[in-house]
Amino acid sequence: MNKGSLNSYKLMIADTFETTSQAIGIHVMLLVVERALWDTKHKYEEAHLIEFSEEGISLDGLDTLDPEKAQDIAHHFVMSIISTLGRLVGKQLANQLTEQLKIKES
Repeated sequence: MNKGSLNSYKLMIADTFETTSQAIGIHVMLLVVERALWDTKHKYEEAHLIEFSEEGISLDGLDTLDPEKAQDIAHHFVMSIISTLGRLVGKQLANQLTEQLKIKES
């Protein structure tokens, strides 16, 4: 997946959160997001700017960073979510999510 703009990631993450939460449940999705954020913080300390709750995920805090750095963080975060989902629900569903994200990014 090519890295897109931060706005592309904001749209992708909102759609992924909503769709996946409906499929696997909000509490499981929150655990997935928490794990992805933990993983992302290990690589990028600025990931603490990402916020989430039952209402959704906000990447708005990344707007204060250099755009390329913000995109790198957002990309790592999204891919970590997809990787974790792949382990939980199977690679086929995770691949479908990745394909949907590619289509929406175009």
